[in-house]
Amino acid sequence: MSLFRSSFLTLNLFALLDYVQAKTDFPTPLSEAHPELKADDGVTFDPLGVAAILYNERADRSAARLYTQYDRNLFIWPHMTMIGGTLPPMQMLVERLTAPFKWIHPAIKMCAKDTTMLSIRSNISGNVFRQLPYNLSNTWLSDIVSFEPSEHPGNDFAIVYVDRVQAEGSESDNHAQKIRIRSEIGNLRWKAGRWTLNLLCIINGAMVLTGMVFGILLADIWAFTLFLLYSCHWGASVAISLTKMVTVHTPSKIDPEDSDRFAVYEREEGGTVIFKGPQNTLETWARSTWEYKPDWTKDSLHWLWVITGSLCGVASVACMVNMHGNMQLGFLAVLVYASVAEIGSTRIARILQTKAQGPISKDAVRGNSTRSLAIIRATLAVTPRCRLTGLDWISMGLLPDMLVFREMQLLLADISQILGDYKEIPKPFPKDSRKLAITTKCEMFVHNIKAKDSGRENLALRIGKEIYKTLNFSDEDISDLDKCLKK
Repeated sequence: MSLFRSSFLTLNLFALLDYVQAKTDFPTPLSEAHPELKADDGVTFDPLGVAAILYNERADRSAARLYTQYDRNLFIWPHMTMIGGTLPPMQMLVERLTAPFKWIHPAIKMCAKDTTMLSIRSNISGNVFRQLPYNLSNTWLSDIVSFEPSEHPGNDFAIVYVDRVQAEGSESDNHAQKIRIRSEIGNLRWKAGRWTLNLLCIINGAMVLTGMVFGILLADIWAFTLFLLYSCHWGASVAISLTKMVTVHTPSKIDPEDSDRFAVYEREEGGTVIFKGPQNTLETWARSTWEYKPDWTKDSLHWLWVITGSLCGVASVACMVNMHGNMQLGFLAVLVYASVAEIGSTRIARILQTKAQGPISKDAVRGNSTRSLAIIRATLAVTPRCRLTGLDWISMGLLPDMLVFREMQLLLADISQILGDYKEIPKPFPKDSRKLAITTKCEMFVHNIKAKDSGRENLALRIGKEIYKTLNFSDEDISDLDKCLKK
């Protein structure tokens, strides 16, 4: 009994000691305790971590250029860790995981996404082709396709002669390209452009490597992990840029005919772009597609780029929440730098590609009060190589099928033949046999419409006057044409 009593007293003693310790640790009664937020004076940029996975159209375009590297013989396109740069690899990973057994390679889809199909009316191969692919491999056309319209955009024409397109060139073609760009901007400026593109990419890599080192020095495992993944993704991008991943494919059987054809693109925002060129060249352009030929090297690089990019996208949000504020700011600086550098790279690449095309035959007629005046100027008064002699406006559905317009087309063809191969229309037009022949043709045109379609005689007279004004005829000649109608 005494043993039991002593044990009971010992237990009571231990319970008393525990109570005293609890009172010491919690001076405030638990019933009166209430939660409080911990004050944190550190700088944080947590919400901005989503910038790495925001949709960015330029990131899609840059990734497509990385895979195609169409201008490889001129420069290497630098794909950098820009805002939204991790979204393309994440999208490709999702597409691959959800694709059926027979699937289009995600790299092809990515390049196709950056391709705009221009809806055209053409006489290429007998009006077979209704679209032309406009993408990063023919950005030298961007100034023509996006020309500035006038106050009458429906009557504005931009014309370009296309004699070379984005086919995979031979060694001799690549050599000729280098000669052209050297003659256009000089060897030093060409190399300076190439070095600038390479330097922008190297700086981007140095920034992510520096972030990884600072993550180690600051014992920030989250920052180290994030910058390590971005370093791996940057390295995969560099490796891909040195490999032919996606190439331009054109069918081997192309119509060898080299007579000029026309493709007319009517822009939604107003204005018409007319592509003129040899039949075989325009057909090659219309039938070109992207091609990915798998092999062990390309597949390995592709999956390395996709996996590291996807991990970077996840880590950009997960790690940013736990990183030090200064490291967060450094990561955002990397994204901003890469985004700004991509804009500069685009401008440099466009200049180099355009100059590599050599002299481009292009012209524009803007500020025309009527469509007939625009057609007349585009046929008679532009750069000789861009003149639209031979373009059947009616058969393409660009003019109504009316007698006055059918006769106008024949008249313009006759005048073009009378004028011959001239460079500029003289001002004023000299009084010679050519002028006499042109005035005779115009008077016959007006009389013919008056006799066969009297309701359109004023339209015929207006067209005749527009031809006279385009050819710099005098006011006296225009008055004589008015008198011709009254006869």
